[in-house]
Amino acid sequence: MKLVGIGDPLIPSKYIERGFAGFREKGISIETVSWELKDYEELQHINLLVEQGGAEVYQIPDYILKATEDADIIITQFCTITKALINHCKHLKAVGVLRAGIENVNLEYANEKGIMVFHTPGRNATAVADFTVGMLLAECRNIAKSHNELKKGNWIRDYANAEYVPDLEGKIAGIIGYGSIGSKVAKRLRAFDMKILAYDPYYKGDEVPLVSLEKLMKESDFVLVHYRLTTETRHMINKEMLELMKPTAYLINTARSGLVDETALVEALREKKIFGAAVDVFEKEPPEKDYPLVTCDNVTITPHIAGGTKDAFLNSPVLLAKEMAKVLEGKTSGFLINAEECAKNK
Repeated sequence: MKLVGIGDPLIPSKYIERGFAGFREKGISIETVSWELKDYEELQHINLLVEQGGAEVYQIPDYILKATEDADIIITQFCTITKALINHCKHLKAVGVLRAGIENVNLEYANEKGIMVFHTPGRNATAVADFTVGMLLAECRNIAKSHNELKKGNWIRDYANAEYVPDLEGKIAGIIGYGSIGSKVAKRLRAFDMKILAYDPYYKGDEVPLVSLEKLMKESDFVLVHYRLTTETRHMINKEMLELMKPTAYLINTARSGLVDETALVEALREKKIFGAAVDVFEKEPPEKDYPLVTCDNVTITPHIAGGTKDAFLNSPVLLAKEMAKVLEGKTSGFLINAEECAKNK
């Protein structure tokens, strides 16, 4: 068997080879190919297209097709696994994605062909959770805004929320999506003596009170979005949901831009229906200086960097290799997302 890893600017090939080195003991040869991109901005641009339009919006270059043509296993982070690539790789049995999202894989076609698809949930959960708490504090305590004004020589102490700058103690944090990231955010916010509510129809534990999305939006002082983006969840935070929020509440989105109706959010911010927002993701990336969300005075914005720590990227191959090895040994893994479909179509 042969494994081919597709390296990119964030997870170079050598880290894939290092993470999967143990596969050689199982008789699997390892080769890598580097996805040659102009810069990180090009990678971000392609990734945004894929997140919005699926794997088939970007056709991979011929040199990657050639490098993977006799692969039994392909490991990738952002490079797309298209119908054309699957057809080209006659021996392909498994695809491993070095992140939680699998938008860059044509999953429907992989299912048809009985190809196992793995992802790496939680690989950057710590990074995103830390960043989310930082964004919450930066917005409600005006840390980023005051920093920016001081850099411009302006001593300003009053901002859009001047009439009510909150303490966190005793406030309610409503977490939408109580998975690996949401639960880590909750752990951090409990240390501030905040109360936690959660909306997640798939959560089966009992460590947090589960409520309806409507109740969460009404009662929370901070709404934090950590849900998966699907066709069904796109714009789950729409105008109606935003209008349920307290006028002193804040919305924090470090997940996917499509989960929040950006137009409705801009309206809510400009009309002061909510106190503020902190946003790391945008419908258009990078946004220009006159981009509607950028021009709001009651928002803290960052350039899609919540999950971008070195630890998160470089540990991903190790995490994924461990889980894929389980399946090779005849065990089960929660990282395998299409086991039932593969069983049907083999």
